[in-house]
Amino acid sequence: MEPQMPGPLVPPEMLRQRPKKSWLMPASAGVAIGAVAGLVIGLSVADGSEAVPDAQESGLNQSIIDQAVETCGMDTEGYTVLDGGAAIELDTEGEDFLDSGTSNFTSYYCMLNQLGVPETIQQKMGRTRALDGTQSDMWDSLKASWSYHPDSGVNVLIEGAN
Repeated sequence: MEPQMPGPLVPPEMLRQRPKKSWLMPASAGVAIGAVAGLVIGLSVADGSEAVPDAQESGLNQSIIDQAVETCGMDTEGYTVLDGGAAIELDTEGEDFLDSGTSNFTSYYCMLNQLGVPETIQQKMGRTRALDGTQSDMWDSLKASWSYHPDSGVNVLIEGAN
């Protein structure tokens, strides 16, 4: 039988000690805060998107436009209601100092979303160059035509497709 030696053969200062888990509590708190923030933001976005009727299903009308303007906080220089609410023109500010239009691109994109413009068409709008001239596309019961020039910004007309 072998004699048993008390304690380790390696000096204690050489032993690998377990690191303290000092990161565990802050990490757990960060995950919890992130989850709560995500839930709050998710619910507020869901509530905001339900505030405006779906323009794709009901066509475009004054009520839909008014609710989109209120939801998005669009300033009056950023839009013009046409044909008694059957159409709307969105206008962003260009580089020309005489050009009107909104400089609030958050409101502009919000309006596109609230009016039901599909993401694919929004991507086409974002890729339009001044040389491309006026572009157009249709979805469901609506039609959009748009143009871009650095001096005058983006101009988008949304109307019924009929």
